[in-house]
Amino acid sequence: MQLAVGNKQRLSHLIISSIILLSSSAFSQSKSNGWGIGASIQYGFILSHHHNMGHLVRGHTPAYEITLSKKTLGDKYWQQHFHYPVIGYSFIYINLKNNDQLGSAFAIYPHVSFMQNKQRKFMRYFKIGAGAGYITKTFDRIENNKNNAIGSHINVYINFTYGFKWRVHQNISIDGAIAFMHFSNASFTAPNLGINIPTIQLGATWYLSNSKEVFKKDSISPPRERKWHYSVLLSGGLKEVSPAYGPKYGIVSLNAEAIKPVSRKSRIGVGLDIFYDASIKAKLKRAGGDFSGIFAEVRPGMHFHYELKLSEFSLFFDVGGYLFTRWKEDGYIYARQGVRYRVAKHVLLGLALKTHYFKADFAEWGVGYEF
Repeated sequence: MQLAVGNKQRLSHLIISSIILLSSSAFSQSKSNGWGIGASIQYGFILSHHHNMGHLVRGHTPAYEITLSKKTLGDKYWQQHFHYPVIGYSFIYINLKNNDQLGSAFAIYPHVSFMQNKQRKFMRYFKIGAGAGYITKTFDRIENNKNNAIGSHINVYINFTYGFKWRVHQNISIDGAIAFMHFSNASFTAPNLGINIPTIQLGATWYLSNSKEVFKKDSISPPRERKWHYSVLLSGGLKEVSPAYGPKYGIVSLNAEAIKPVSRKSRIGVGLDIFYDASIKAKLKRAGGDFSGIFAEVRPGMHFHYELKLSEFSLFFDVGGYLFTRWKEDGYIYARQGVRYRVAKHVLLGLALKTHYFKADFAEWGVGYEF
């Protein structure tokens, strides 16, 4: 009992300290116009998305989130084109309702909210964010061998939220939403079934400025690009396969794309992929398959590409199929989703997660050239 009380006290101190830190950061800005501090209570459950993880679900999962947000006012044209999105940073605590095997979850993540009905009291929004997550209890073959969902404390956290804001006062809005949260280490450490949590949430946001926002609107928009673009990216990463405590295998992927802008927001294209996955040889050997030659570990493929541009930063989603693979347990369809950032006129940096039917395969870091 003393231990439980101590944990609650430490959690309370952590939340209070985070609120003070976010408040101090907000008030330290030279201009408070557009800044807001929000808090929400969430209630959901862990999805049993794999046939052998139902034993981990023991009850509904309450969560508590605090947010520091900043409205964009159209200083850059992409902000105007996306109807002045809201950029924010959040800290969330989730009670996973399984203290024996999962414990609790924490995450800190940046996010962007795309707003609808911006000038009205009742607004809808879609929020997407990603950051760093921490799970307090992970798989251990002696002390926690029933936790087959998460093999590492540090994880990637992803959040999708669709909701509304009701401006009840010039400085206060009531927020309601449905959200989907995901924790995964992208197969860096086995096991890695991941944790998926849908929630409903209710909260409030306090805006620090009394003045009414003035949104900039340029009368002349920049010309839309229409020419084709071509890119080549080289990426790499590491992954671990079951059983746990095995070696980490290297991953290398080469990606070439032809991309066409279809609006000021979006680009579509097609691409070729060559994946080298050193873990395939070990899996083929274990299953009694043919693992001879380097081509046992090579999987070529083709994909369709969609990209959403936010100035020099972009979100992308690829869906593709293998042209050849000896390891068929993953199926022939793969997806890749991630972010890219243009650091120079032709140079790109990228981070992506490759999946098979919503199961993480690996995370990859890359550098590319676009012309």
